[in-house]
Amino acid sequence: MVSSVYRKKRDRPVVRIVIGVIIVSLLVIPVASFFYHLNGNSYDFSRSEILIVPSDSMDGGPTGYEISTIPKDSLIMAHILLDSEKDELKVGDVITFYQEGIYKVHRIVSIDGKLIVTKGDANPSVDHPIGIEEVKGKVVGVSSIVGDLIFAIRESVSTGLLLLLALVIVIIMVYEIRVVITIVKEDNDNSQNKPVN
Repeated sequence: MVSSVYRKKRDRPVVRIVIGVIIVSLLVIPVASFFYHLNGNSYDFSRSEILIVPSDSMDGGPTGYEISTIPKDSLIMAHILLDSEKDELKVGDVITFYQEGIYKVHRIVSIDGKLIVTKGDANPSVDHPIGIEEVKGKVVGVSSIVGDLIFAIRESVSTGLLLLLALVIVIIMVYEIRVVITIVKEDNDNSQNKPVN
C-alpha cells in the first residue's frame, strides 16, 4: 500500500510535465504554422517585419496577383529587401516605403528603370513616383482575421486584458484546489490505514 502511494506521488510531476508538453505543443504548432505561411512559407524571420495596415487604401477588391486585396487593419508580413533584391520587383508586387513622411503599403503599377509608380488598390489615382532605393520591403503575407483580432484587443485592451487575466487566475485556482483536495484525501486515507501501536 505504501509503495503504491509513494509511486503515485512520485509519478505526479511526470504526468504534469507530459500534460504541459502536450498543451504547449498544441499551442506552438498552430502559431508556428500560421507565421510560416504569413512569412511566405519561410521560418527565416531575420529580415521580416509585421505591420498592421491602418487604412483601406489597399481594400479594392480581389485582384489576380499573389497578394490580393488588403482590408483595413490587416496584419501583414513584409520582407525587408536588400538592394540586389529590389531589381527583382515587378508590377503587381505590394511594397512598403516612406513617402512624404508616411509609411505606405501599396501595389506597384509601373516600373520605368529605377522609378517605381505605386497605387493603393482602392485609391483613384497613383502615388508620386519613388526611386527604387526608397523601397523598404515586399509584402509576402496577409491576415485580415488576425489583424481584426489584434485591433479589437488593442481597442479594448484594458477590458480584454482584465478578462484574460481573470480567466487565467480562475483556471490556476481551480487546478490548484483540485491538487490540494487530492493530496488531503490521500493523506486522510493513509492516516486511516496506519496500524495503531
